[in-house]
Amino acid sequence: MYCGKPVIGLPSSYEWVDETDKVFLLCNYFDFLRSFGAIPLLIPTKAEGAELTYLLDQCDGLLLTGGDDIDPTLYGETILNDSVELAPERDKMEAKLCAMASARHLPILGICRGMQFMNVYFGGSLYQDIASQYNTSVSHRMAPPSHRTCHDCILEDDFPLRAMIDEKVIAVNSHHHQAVKTVAPGFRVAGRCTDGIIEAIWNPNEAFCWGIQWHPERIWDINTPSAKIMEAFIKACIK
Repeated sequence: MYCGKPVIGLPSSYEWVDETDKVFLLCNYFDFLRSFGAIPLLIPTKAEGAELTYLLDQCDGLLLTGGDDIDPTLYGETILNDSVELAPERDKMEAKLCAMASARHLPILGICRGMQFMNVYFGGSLYQDIASQYNTSVSHRMAPPSHRTCHDCILEDDFPLRAMIDEKVIAVNSHHHQAVKTVAPGFRVAGRCTDGIIEAIWNPNEAFCWGIQWHPERIWDINTPSAKIMEAFIKACIK
């Protein structure tokens, strides 16, 4: 906590372009956290060792952000096709973060890639490419603008969000081509798209460990369920 506000760690995205590497993150995440009274702390992809430990020491919670695809070798598969774009440096760092955060029982919220990485880290698997591996007429990679919803998600009755909003079916946005296939041991499905694709997972054995496939940071101001997710996460980080 800093000045009475929870500090939330945010792993960065990573790119190597024109012989230059860079770390970055879309500002939506920072604005999202600040709007709910939290302080965002960027954790760069290249952080390791004592530096990584120090950064997580400052955090009351961890928000695993969206971005590139996860290396299929982490769940026992080879790359399916050219649609799979990897970020091995990020996978390596986020595995360390998940191990440290889990050992400390820090609240964890995974968004899009963050949910997928959480699932893989704890022993689950993914559809590498929905379009070539799953029969659906639902578009899971929506076109701009992103400040809107595009399909429905059906919540499971035991997922805490269901009681918070008293709604079974909610509208969400969608910006992904991979999805959870086998849910990690200890986790439960929390919500599914109308086509059956898993949209949310959670670990009921932790105080707060949720994965959300959609991007609440882009629609929280027009989408009550997305706002409630952040409210629940921040509340868990303050305890």
